[in-house]
Amino acid sequence: MEEAIWRASILRKDNTMLPLSSSAAGDFSSSWTWGAVITLVALAVTTWLVVNHRRRDQTIQWHQPDYDTASDALLVLNRLSLTTAVEGVTAELRELVDAVSRLRIAEQRSPELPFGVVVAELEGYRTKVLPRNHADKLATDQNLLDDYLALARAQGIRLEAARAAIVDVQRKIEKRTRN
Repeated sequence: MEEAIWRASILRKDNTMLPLSSSAAGDFSSSWTWGAVITLVALAVTTWLVVNHRRRDQTIQWHQPDYDTASDALLVLNRLSLTTAVEGVTAELRELVDAVSRLRIAEQRSPELPFGVVVAELEGYRTKVLPRNHADKLATDQNLLDDYLALARAQGIRLEAARAAIVDVQRKIEKRTRN
């Protein structure tokens, strides 16, 4: 019996016996075990990085049209800020109507982003317009000057609020796509 234990054991450097059948770890060298652990950790980290980058790339692709829509709307707002909106002329600009339509589509695509605020501000801008013949009316009645100035100020306030909301949307998109 003692001979069977002797054959199923390994003699260590310090002349003590280590049985072979005591554990599976005894069958493998420690360098192979550490190599396997390091390989598994490297594989897990690599897999996590690939999945994380793929998810980020999908997020970027999803939000890119929304970001472009916000940028285009910002360009339209910059052009509109150069003039006062006049009924039937500036307020019905095709570019403004297109920008509002695209912003509504972006709002439906990404309801968690505040595109609705931008749309509301632009709709408010379109309601604060001067009448088409405001210059003629002003020439005959100077009392209208305060009313027209108030409308012009309200337009500027709406444009600035829409611009700030667009910047907020773009920051939120950048924050989501940064990591």
